[in-house]
Amino acid sequence: MQKFYTLVRMTFLSKFAYMKAFWFNIAGTATSIFIYYFLWKYVFQSQESLAGFTMAEITTYVIVARMLSSQFGGGINTELSLWIYEGTISVELLRPVSLFFTLYAKRTGEFFFFTLFKGIPITVLCTWILKGALPYGGMEFLWFVVSVCISIGIMFFMEFVVGLCAFYTHGYWGLAFTKSALLSILSGGIVPLFLFPEGLARVLGYMPFAGMVSVPVQIYLGKYDAAETLFFIGIQIIWVIILYLAAKLFYIHMLKKVVVQGG
Repeated sequence: MQKFYTLVRMTFLSKFAYMKAFWFNIAGTATSIFIYYFLWKYVFQSQESLAGFTMAEITTYVIVARMLSSQFGGGINTELSLWIYEGTISVELLRPVSLFFTLYAKRTGEFFFFTLFKGIPITVLCTWILKGALPYGGMEFLWFVVSVCISIGIMFFMEFVVGLCAFYTHGYWGLAFTKSALLSILSGGIVPLFLFPEGLARVLGYMPFAGMVSVPVQIYLGKYDAAETLFFIGIQIIWVIILYLAAKLFYIHMLKKVVVQGG
């Protein structure tokens, strides 16, 4: 536990070295929130609600969804891909802690930094300025926090697999861009899933992507009752287990590849 805490703390503190880039990142996310807000405001000029969402609720959906999906542009996949591309992956494998452990601690540190310095301030500020809806209730907010924490596991294992794909692509920027674009669309980060065709929306709602954005936001807004909330959180947990097993198997396969290439 001490090693995990140390790695999380080091990652958290290292983020302060890139504060200028971080401010630009915040500015970009805030700009996208305002753009989406005005687009939705135009849509709601001729109607009071859409698919059960009021303007205040869709405003909150945009704010929280954009905040959560803004993490897709980063993640540990770029660092892992870079290690593979530069050949330093062999050094990382020789460390006294597993690669899974190291990268998960780094991802956790990134998430804490994101939450404290971007997630909470921007969400509160934009909700106040744009008159978004507050959490539906205290329990909904607690379940929202639980859902977001579980979503970090989903995101981590996806990023881990994407990073390992560098063994085949021998590059990393293309992988990062593709991951960010696909996750933003399939998670409901750009277009809410309820706007997709009904059959497709239902299928995507059960996929791991929805657990990273759509599910937490809909819990936050009270769109699920207690039974539905527990059901979708259960699906998130199941996907964490499935993705962990998939990442573990892929990782073991890649270790053999490293040994072969290294002689």
